[in-house]
Amino acid sequence: MNPMNYKFKKRLMRINVIVFVSALCASTYAADRPSRESLVASALDEYGKVAGAWFLNERCHYVHGDEKATFKNNVALITVALGQDLGGPRMLFTIQGGAKSAADLPKYRECSGTAKELFNYGYNHSKNWSEQIRKLQKR
Repeated sequence: MNPMNYKFKKRLMRINVIVFVSALCASTYAADRPSRESLVASALDEYGKVAGAWFLNERCHYVHGDEKATFKNNVALITVALGQDLGGPRMLFTIQGGAKSAADLPKYRECSGTAKELFNYGYNHSKNWSEQIRKLQKR
């Protein structure tokens, strides 16, 4: 494989990670084409929800065994791909810290109701997002 072609595809894949997230949230955008900044903001917001689901699961144990291992792999894939697109993981680490703090709030301690709903959203989103990243990586 031509290394230049590989680098181009890798860069294109990284750009597509943020574009994919923005497509998932397209209903929140006006008819105008969103700026890169708004796409990044949307991706970071969605990443926070995925990270929050991870930390809720760590405390509440909604998924176990193979399902938890798959969830871990999905979150790791999203973290690496988005971190590459952003030029490093520093912002993602900050978001993870905020997500952990939020997941530890007293209102989520019972692991039911809103906590379970938030987990389900982030968990399902991580499956969809990581599946799209894998498809992009195969190109």
